[in-house]
Amino acid sequence: MIDYILYVSYKLFKFIILLLPKTLVKLFLDGLSNLLYFFDKEHKKYAKANIDFVYGDKINEIEKNKIIKNSYRNLVYNLYEFIENQTLDLAGFESKTIVENDKYMLDALKNKRKIILITAHYGNWELGGSFISLKYNPTTIVGRLLNNKYLNDELLSVRNAYNSEMLSTNQASKGLIRALKKDRVIGLVIDQHNTLGIDVEFLGHKVKITDSTARLAVRFNAIILPVFFTMQEFGKYTAKFYEPIEPSTYEGENQILNLTQAQANIMEKHILQKPEQWFWQHKRFKQYNSEIYE
Repeated sequence: MIDYILYVSYKLFKFIILLLPKTLVKLFLDGLSNLLYFFDKEHKKYAKANIDFVYGDKINEIEKNKIIKNSYRNLVYNLYEFIENQTLDLAGFESKTIVENDKYMLDALKNKRKIILITAHYGNWELGGSFISLKYNPTTIVGRLLNNKYLNDELLSVRNAYNSEMLSTNQASKGLIRALKKDRVIGLVIDQHNTLGIDVEFLGHKVKITDSTARLAVRFNAIILPVFFTMQEFGKYTAKFYEPIEPSTYEGENQILNLTQAQANIMEKHILQKPEQWFWQHKRFKQYNSEIYE
């Protein structure tokens, strides 16, 4: 019953924000993000612990709290974009997205390279699958299923649109291999804690990050192509591709480790440019520093 009530609430929220003009939508979403910031004590505590751990005394408390507050705003905007994206075609996506350095994507496609996209829970990460599929090539992405059956059906419906395909985490290994063999672009969000990953340095501390992207890149001689969708203003984004990470550049005994560290370095670089757009509200450093969340 609770799951169904949440689903109906989501549908009502969806109806309201698609009905309102953009100026009122922004006011509504800003108000909602302020409420979340005020009432969500638990996740706000995680965000503060993470920011203290990463920045120490390099920035003051006012700046730290501003990052957290704006991070909540970004999360709420991301939910709105998830909903609005369902109503768009390629022209609609292009009208709100400025692309930088897609020469790396176009060159890889032209040369028939296997492509592994990586990104983080940053900016409008929900934009990636649909936009890439429509503009460049069919994609297969990995995502965690929701516990709510009704909302999960909605999630799958959206992420499987536009010739995109979503794999749940327990399907990922075989599904990603199958997708690469079919010349689909595969995409993974790799910034969160992964118990099965390997140790790298990220945001100044030792963490675990999945090494599956590195192993797939080596096996298929695929490029790892970082891309991030950064909000410039409400409803306007920049899709920035970074220079591809080539497996051959890191050949040797520690190839997998070095490939994974290279991915962490690029994520760190991008996140620190506009940290308020990263998802700080999770226990990112719990593997080796769980005490910061106590």
